[in-house]
Amino acid sequence: MFWKKSLFFFTWQSIRYAKDLKSFLSIWSYYGVWRKSLQKGRTSMSDELPWLNFPALDYLKKNLRPEFKVFEYGGGGSTLFFCKNVAKTFTVEHDPNWFEVLKVAVRKKGYQNWEGELIVPDKGKANMNLSPAQPDDFVSNSKEFRAMRFETYARYIKKYPKEFFDVVVVDGRSRPACIKQALSHIKSGGILVVDNTERPYYLSNLRNTITKNFRTELETYAPVAYTPNFTQTTIFRRI
Repeated sequence: MFWKKSLFFFTWQSIRYAKDLKSFLSIWSYYGVWRKSLQKGRTSMSDELPWLNFPALDYLKKNLRPEFKVFEYGGGGSTLFFCKNVAKTFTVEHDPNWFEVLKVAVRKKGYQNWEGELIVPDKGKANMNLSPAQPDDFVSNSKEFRAMRFETYARYIKKYPKEFFDVVVVDGRSRPACIKQALSHIKSGGILVVDNTERPYYLSNLRNTITKNFRTELETYAPVAYTPNFTQTTIFRRI
């Protein structure tokens, strides 16, 4: 594992994922902050930062406004980050234990602008005909949840009016389903963030739908804090 935190590994991944010299230099510019993030005790929660790749994080820092309302599928350091930087943060979380961690962290920080909801997956029967890539199937690719559906979880955003949120972050379970449910709830000029789009099935059945009303602002492989891995985050803005 140690070698994955080395300069050699970072250089290899930079060359592997860079599209050209410009993108290589952009990736390389994050080496210092990436190395610091690997220090003992540093986590997304301790730093109050979303666990996204560095260009996506920079984009959010640049584009967030104090009056924004943010909805996130899946909470964590991002929850604390948004609570600190926007007017209201709404989180839906599927894991009871992690939800308790979030509640304690928000309370300790003294944030009063958070609304969190625990929505555990709907129990069902394993159905091999359902696909995680299909937004209307509401299932997860995780073996742990193959006999469950995330319909209530994904549809939770429907309790809010259309075009209500300035930012929606999809970083939880059954992401294609969550993306589809969220689209109409993002304001004109609002932002949709989808993490880990190196997994093609997250967007494979939704790109045509998304591009009717959104433009792609960012889609790049880049280093991520607290881990040796490079990931891809895609950010759309509603036209």
